[in-house]
Amino acid sequence: MLDGAFKGEGMPSDDDMVDFDGFQNLRLLSLFNSDLTGQMPIWLSKLKNIEILRLDFNQITRPIPEDIYNAAKLEEIPLPLNSLHGVISDKIVNLTKLAILDLYFNHFGGKHPLNLGKLSKLKFLTFDFNNLEGALPPSLMNCTNLVELCLGYNNLEGDIFMLDFSRLSQLTKLDLKSNSFTGTVPSLVSHNLLKEFDALYNNLEGPIPTGTQLQSFNASTFEGNPKLCGAPLPNKCIPNKDMDADNKNNKDEGNGHHQLPWFYIIIVYLGFILGFW
Repeated sequence: MLDGAFKGEGMPSDDDMVDFDGFQNLRLLSLFNSDLTGQMPIWLSKLKNIEILRLDFNQITRPIPEDIYNAAKLEEIPLPLNSLHGVISDKIVNLTKLAILDLYFNHFGGKHPLNLGKLSKLKFLTFDFNNLEGALPPSLMNCTNLVELCLGYNNLEGDIFMLDFSRLSQLTKLDLKSNSFTGTVPSLVSHNLLKEFDALYNNLEGPIPTGTQLQSFNASTFEGNPKLCGAPLPNKCIPNKDMDADNKNNKDEGNGHHQLPWFYIIIVYLGFILGFW
C-alpha cells in the first residue's frame, strides 16, 4: 500500500514502464489519495495476479484502458473521485471475479453496460455522479448477490417497474435519485434487508406500495416525484373514478345484469304486432 505517497506526481506512463516485468505476485496495489495525475496506464494489466486495484481520490483522466479487463483475477476496482471518462466497455464481463466496482464521481457517459448481469459475484456497484444514460438492462437483475446498487445523479431513464428487483434478495441499499426513471415504485423492491432507498427527483407515479418497510423511510426519500402518493408522503391517493365505474360495469356484466334501453324494447314489440297483423 502506497496511499498518499506520491502527492501530485504523474502516474508512470507505459513508456516509462516499457520493460516492466516485475511484481507478478502483487495482489494489492493501493495509491489512494495521492492526487496522482495522468491517465490509467496499460501496464497495470500486466499484473496478472492483481486482485485489488485502488486508485480513488486522484486526478486520473481519460478512459479505462481495455487491456485492464484482461486482469482476470481482479475482485475490487475502487476508482471514485477521479476524472475518468468515456464509456464502460462491455469487456468488463471478463472480470468474472469482480465483487466491487466503484466509479463514483467521474465523467463516464454512454449507456449502462448491457452485460453486467454476467458478473454473478458482484456485490457493490456504484455509478453515482456520472453521465450514464438510457434504460437499465434487465440483465442487471441477474446480479443476485448485489448488496448496494447506487445509480444516483445520472441521466438514466425507463420504467423501473419492468425490472424484477425481487431477484436482488441481498440488496440493502438502492439509490436511484436524480435520474428520469418512470413507472411505479415496485413492491418487489421491498424486503427485510433493504435499509436505504432513495428515489428523489425522478418521474415516478402512483401509490407507494403499502405493507412494506417503504413506509418507514423519510418522506424526503420520495420528494421530487409529484405523481407519487401514499405514506410516507403527506398527499393521499385519490381513487380513479373512471376506473371504479368501469369495474362496476364489468361486475354487472359478469353477474348477467344487462340493461337494454327502453326504445329498443318498444321497437321490438311494435314490429311483432305489425308483423302479426
